[in-house]
Amino acid sequence: MHRKRRSGCLPVCLVALCLCLGAGCITAGLMKEKGDAPALVREVVQKVAQKNIPFREIAVTEEEVEGKFYYGLLDETEKQVYKEILDGLRENADTIYLHSGDGERVNFIFQNVLNDHPEIFWCGGTATATTFPERLGQDAYVELTPQYSYSGSDKERMLAEIETAAESCLAQIPEEATEYEKIKFVYEYLINTVDYQMDAPDNQNIYSALVNHASVCAGYARSTQYLLEKAGIFCAYVTGTAADGDGNLENHAWNLVQCNGNYYFVDTTWGDPVFSQEAGMSSQEEAPLQKRAMPYDYLCCSGRELFKTHTLEEGYAYPECAWEDLNYYQLNGMYYDSFEPEQIRDKIYRSIDRKEEAIVFKFADESVYQQAHDVILEELVRDAAAYLGRSYDLSEVRYSYEEERTLCKLTIYWSYE
Repeated sequence: MHRKRRSGCLPVCLVALCLCLGAGCITAGLMKEKGDAPALVREVVQKVAQKNIPFREIAVTEEEVEGKFYYGLLDETEKQVYKEILDGLRENADTIYLHSGDGERVNFIFQNVLNDHPEIFWCGGTATATTFPERLGQDAYVELTPQYSYSGSDKERMLAEIETAAESCLAQIPEEATEYEKIKFVYEYLINTVDYQMDAPDNQNIYSALVNHASVCAGYARSTQYLLEKAGIFCAYVTGTAADGDGNLENHAWNLVQCNGNYYFVDTTWGDPVFSQEAGMSSQEEAPLQKRAMPYDYLCCSGRELFKTHTLEEGYAYPECAWEDLNYYQLNGMYYDSFEPEQIRDKIYRSIDRKEEAIVFKFADESVYQQAHDVILEELVRDAAAYLGRSYDLSEVRYSYEEERTLCKLTIYWSYE
């Protein structure tokens, strides 16, 4: 299988950390050395130490952040800092003053805010944090200086375009749709409308996918989160690594969703079909390039399934995703706990009778896959090719197949010409 390479699709969220002693601390040191300092010096020290820090008056309400995954991981003090950062980012504040004396923890909270809020596309995830320690009459605080990609009229225009695109998408979901059907719709919508492009503009935010229709994993995952949250579905943005077709680990982003009260993973990026030329033909000629069927392995899948190729970033307490009841292949009669050759043969022949472009076999585990693999490809499919030729009066029969050993899946593609 030839999979699109996703190398470098997920940059690290950076906050430069600085420690500033401040004029108050320096002057206080001079007083200690001189002993009895003049009254004027004492007054200056006090004025500097008690300067008015312009902390923001928080406009963010608890209702706005209630249920946000990363917000819920913080203690009460950190939640206040989270709201201060969120409020500042919304306003494109040049400097955000925070009730914290820990620049490294501010970095963590800053990332949490961006992970929870895909709509903040105008902040690229880079900032400088300067820590001012506690001094006379003044608690420690941090000055956070974010870097913005957009502001002003450009930001407002792009935001309007995003909202229009989202409304157009969600308007297509039937009112009576279940939670699973909403998740499946968004999964298919993004796969069908977005092209995976490493050099796509704005590829770390939702504008790339929803408006430009070209992105990488971060754009896919943030757009999945944005649309599902608007549809009333819990969805979190998660990061980690994933193995490419050659087994190399790459930074990656995907989603955690809640459906019918249970948690599942969704990876819209890896659901995007690519082209494959894994082929076998009765005519022994080179097979035509076949477009892959849309993979549903990453739609509401369990941790057992996802962790065959993905690894979650450490440092977060993610809920267990143990349910497999929404496995697409189980729901649609393509999943096999055991290998029954005649059952498979019958499915293949019916696929040809219905003139289906492809048929998929998803097996429960590696042992069942191994039992089925050679028999299907070396016996059943060759018999089916002869049946295909007789059924459609073909002088030459063409088919191709795709092997996905890690996912325990085989896909057969038919040509009726």
